[in-house]
Amino acid sequence: MRKFLVSLLTFLPLLACRSTHPTQAPLSPAVFTHDGSAIVFSVARNDNCFLYQADIASGKVRRITDATSGCESDPAFSLDGRRLAFMRSARIGARAALMIAKPDGTDAKTLVPSGEDDLQPIFLPGSDQILFLRSGAFEHHSPLVDNSRHKFDLFSADLSNGSVTALTDQKFYEMSHVSVSADGKQILITVSTYPEGDHFLIYPVTTSQAHVKSLQPKVPDGPKGGPVLYNAVWIPDGKSLLFSAATLHQNGGNFDYNVYRFTLASGTIEKLTDLTGLLDGFSVSSDGKRAVLLHQGVYSILDLGTHQISSIALQMQ
Repeated sequence: MRKFLVSLLTFLPLLACRSTHPTQAPLSPAVFTHDGSAIVFSVARNDNCFLYQADIASGKVRRITDATSGCESDPAFSLDGRRLAFMRSARIGARAALMIAKPDGTDAKTLVPSGEDDLQPIFLPGSDQILFLRSGAFEHHSPLVDNSRHKFDLFSADLSNGSVTALTDQKFYEMSHVSVSADGKQILITVSTYPEGDHFLIYPVTTSQAHVKSLQPKVPDGPKGGPVLYNAVWIPDGKSLLFSAATLHQNGGNFDYNVYRFTLASGTIEKLTDLTGLLDGFSVSSDGKRAVLLHQGVYSILDLGTHQISSIALQMQ
């Protein structure tokens, strides 16, 4: 595992003081395959990034696409496991096309061309639609921070013909994640707005958006200026969701990020991990029993019942 990470970091391109395009981390957050036996993620090397699959038990890693250049990211499987969606661009940081492929990555076809800055596709269960985020600006509003994506909205594309429809017209300052309930009736998005700060919005799919619900869980020992929340995802039973949040480090200084469960009916917040430092992302298995974490360059499986964490020892072939 260590040798693999060193190899990845060796190929990580040096960043300029002010980037003009989105960058790609050496490893992306992973998603489970439909049967839960493997994870799929993006690996960046030199000027390219491609999709790989790793067997959880053995750690064996293999490519699942055959592009020779460009950047592939944001893998997502349909609920029935019969299709894979991902983004593909000509190079890291360029605008990406939304691709639909077989679950093994073959027979990839463009559904939405790369004319806009689209990302994070996710299938809407029980429909012929796939959702995705679209960023309207790559900029910064402070000389102390680098450029990043802003002015987000949620869109859908018809899987039969690629026609695109805007689902929101809010130009959210930040939108870090989108998740869909297993029954296909509710959309969960993580946003940052002023003056609310970080919070979660639950959109009903079939009823008026006037019924949008806002959630802003507050975890113990969170930042005094308001909660720092990321990556809210549905648990498949629809009764709770997982999210990550920042807490003050015990010795001061930087924040620690951990995974929490929020039960909708009671509002109960349960801490599931005890990690230090940054948490790059996570996703939940289709049976709702496990999550795959990316923490400090290592993939781990979190048992949502016992809270036990086990690392995946990646073995590059």
